[in-house]
Amino acid sequence: MLRLLILALATLPLQAQAQFYWEYDDWQVWVEETDTGEDLRRSCTAWTGGDGEPVLRLEISNGDAGPPYVYPYPSLSETAPRHYKTQMQDGQHVQFVTDTGAVFSTTAEARFNEEGLFEAHAVLNLADNLPTLQAMKQGSHMEIRTGGNMVFRASLAGFTAAYGKMMDSCGFSLSLD
Repeated sequence: MLRLLILALATLPLQAQAQFYWEYDDWQVWVEETDTGEDLRRSCTAWTGGDGEPVLRLEISNGDAGPPYVYPYPSLSETAPRHYKTQMQDGQHVQFVTDTGAVFSTTAEARFNEEGLFEAHAVLNLADNLPTLQAMKQGSHMEIRTGGNMVFRASLAGFTAAYGKMMDSCGFSLSLD
């Protein structure tokens, strides 16, 4: 019986996982490492917000194309309490505005999730996200607005350090210049 158990365990695929977490002022970084059996995959995320507020995040993986060809893009996610709608509505124009005056626009997507809660996402997937990231580096806060209302005011305190840690952890250049 013991031999069968050892043999069964030996035939299972090896999928070791490591997780790392850092905080930089108002920003957090999460790195998750997974051994797929063929390679070591790292997913890196930096974000601010949460705890009932929308979340402004950036994500990249060591399997993605990276700078200087492709830069991670900021996205805002919000989930409404049950029986309520999100502030961002499907198809609505959304602006990401830094206190330096830079304005970047996209369109929101909203739907019900598997738990029956209304959620919305606004993704700044621009042809060149470098100007967005540079504006975030230079600013102290970013407001996300839609329909004339502010959806979320994100602090940018710690953004540059969090971005650097996220990019370095996934093997990419840290420069936003």
